Amino acid sequence: MSSPRRIFTIDLAQDVRAVTAMADQLTPYIYESQLYGMLNDLSLPRLTLGGLLMRLARLSALRDQLSPAQQASLEQAQHKLDEVRRTWPVHYEGKLQQELQARLTALEQFANDCAANLRACADNYPSAMEKRVMIEHLRDAALEVKVLSEALKSRLSALDNAISRCIEKGAFCWSANVQPAYPPEKFWFLYAAVRQTNERNA
Repeated sequence: MSSPRRIFTIDLAQDVRAVTAMADQLTPYIYESQLYGMLNDLSLPRLTLGGLLMRLARLSALRDQLSPAQQASLEQAQHKLDEVRRTWPVHYEGKLQQELQARLTALEQFANDCAANLRACADNYPSAMEKRVMIEHLRDAALEVKVLSEALKSRLSALDNAISRCIEKGAFCWSANVQPAYPPEKFWFLYAAVRQTNERNA
């Protein structure tokens, strides 16, 4: 009998709290060197552009699930990000590239570990794909400001090929409340599970 399917759960109320806190700290974070910024609320994830972009996109797509107060918080956070992009364009572009490199490196290691031991990485696959979602939004943002290098494009293509070799099509692996924000054509890796055997690698 197969083990229960692991689901990555997302709380939209916490998403709203996170984007509010992250947007409030974008300055001075955007022009400092560290990748991860600290927030005053330690129950929230650390500040990164990828984390902020991912949550803003998700909340915007699921706006009808938010209260009027939450919608207002979302709009304020988006406004603050837009202002930082206008005020600090070079630093914004640098942060995009810095985080893309870091997220790709982390997920490349995960894909390598999966290739070596599918069973060991199966439970972690849904949560690991949060990095891939962030990469997607970082990629889109980098394309928008024309700083996505051919080297980064090649790394992402190779990463997706590595992920594809370890998975098979399946049900949406995150909580159902956020599925409308993730069309399968773009976020194909969320509609999958790690294969149980290494037959394709034989």
